[in-house]
Amino acid sequence: MNCSAWARRTGLRRWLLPLLLAVSSSATAGSTAEFDDLVARLQFSFYTGDSRALEQMLTELDRFEVDAGLASAKSYQLAYGQWKLAQLLGDPQDERARAMTKSSASKAAKSCVQFARDAITKEPRMAEIYAIEAACDTYQPGSLQRGSTSCVRSKSMRTALTLGADNPRVLFINALCSPGADGDPAAIERWRTVVAKFEAAPPSRPGKPDWGHAEALTLLGESYLKRGEMVAARDVLERALVLAPDYRQAQKLLQTAANRPR
Repeated sequence: MNCSAWARRTGLRRWLLPLLLAVSSSATAGSTAEFDDLVARLQFSFYTGDSRALEQMLTELDRFEVDAGLASAKSYQLAYGQWKLAQLLGDPQDERARAMTKSSASKAAKSCVQFARDAITKEPRMAEIYAIEAACDTYQPGSLQRGSTSCVRSKSMRTALTLGADNPRVLFINALCSPGADGDPAAIERWRTVVAKFEAAPPSRPGKPDWGHAEALTLLGESYLKRGEMVAARDVLERALVLAPDYRQAQKLLQTAANRPR
């Protein structure tokens, strides 16, 4: 006799059967803690600039079984990871490497859009997934440095800002997409605003996104560097490395700031 039949026969179905089904489900679906661990490892791969490790983590995350409560979060994180992969592949330092990885970066950006739209069908009120979709749908190699007017003006970005005008990750992507010249004072103000939103935001809950703060500090530091404000640059870059000690871009920029005269 199976467990469901036994529960019906003994009159315990009302309270026992849901418990048995929950136990059965947990045997196949991963826990929120396991999901968060995978996401943390995915972020670490991006911070260290390891595109191969990031690809591997995306494969593991794609195969990871989740229950219905984490389905939209999984699609979201897959979109986020593909976006970060496109950035790593599309913005290498070496010119030859850039030519070799351009098609791979475009493929990652397309995958990002697909996962983002899947997340939207599951949770259409999640503001920041629209911003990720906007960044990926208008992605071009090198856009991290140049910005993208089409991203800022896209329907997806407008939706993101409508749903989450104070969401720090929405504002992060909007600032990232905003074109600006090196040393533009407006860029510094944008990143100051984004950093302030991250600092005012409550701690992320299990299963929810928690990325962006260290990146915002790093990009603010880079803006200070371009303005020649070395002390301010070092301050925010050191704060970024407190949050993400292995963040390679922050390490490189801090070294540049340390080597320049005040």
